[in-house]
Amino acid sequence: MNDSGNAGVDVRAGEVVFREGDSGQTMYIIESGAVDIVLAAHGAEPLATLGPGDFFGEMAMLEDVPRFAGAIARENGRLLRIERAEFADLLRQNIEIAVRIMRGLAARHRRSEALLAQARNEITTLRGGRGAAPSVPGRKSAEVRTATSIAIPEAPVELPVPGVAVLPGTASAPPASRTYVLRRADGQLLDLDPSRIEYQVGRPDAAAGITPDIDLSGVDPTRSLSRRHAKLIRRGDLYFVREEVGTVNGTFVNGARVRTGVDVPAMPGDTLRFGAVEVEFVAA
Repeated sequence: MNDSGNAGVDVRAGEVVFREGDSGQTMYIIESGAVDIVLAAHGAEPLATLGPGDFFGEMAMLEDVPRFAGAIARENGRLLRIERAEFADLLRQNIEIAVRIMRGLAARHRRSEALLAQARNEITTLRGGRGAAPSVPGRKSAEVRTATSIAIPEAPVELPVPGVAVLPGTASAPPASRTYVLRRADGQLLDLDPSRIEYQVGRPDAAAGITPDIDLSGVDPTRSLSRRHAKLIRRGDLYFVREEVGTVNGTFVNGARVRTGVDVPAMPGDTLRFGAVEVEFVAA
């Protein structure tokens, strides 16, 4: 690997970042390119292919254990290398990195739980079939229900917002009686679907699977937006701005800073600023 200064590391396609069993003193965040995570026992097929925004090598670094898998650059790219000795200082200086790591770990844990539940269901089905009584013509087989038969949602379910009635079987509140839009500085209008109860504001990250409802990256040349920068929350006909955890460059309503996690009302004519991007909240 070619270390081009600080923690930036350039890698070429096919280059080994680290091998299975190596000591783990560093972790990496992918700035560009792609990296395959490989395991000898798994054969030539990679366990996973990671892209920009993803990170790897954190388990060995945090736990001071050998690498359980290897990492090979799939294509030319650039990595942010984080040494164990510098990890705490980096988190203090850049909270967004800390939040992204925590979200990534939470997502991995959620996937592991889903796979474990699926495996348990399959085992339960096999055990039930092995000792099952012979079927009787005209009688339906009894449905087997076990504690491991857990329904795992494909995507997060929107939770009700206090003060807003949510109809059974739906993930949205009754439509608002008034409609609003966000007016960008270039005059473009961004519609707010009146049937939604919340809208994610930020910039997309295909590698992390982040697609904000309100994508302002087109008017953010300095990349001041965080991926999950803030939310607009609807409660009936009222709208509120809530800054997300880990947002770096701030969220503002009429120039006043919004505290992380605190809902601040947005009224027609208000100027909302997300990082360096200003929009006007107006009635349609």
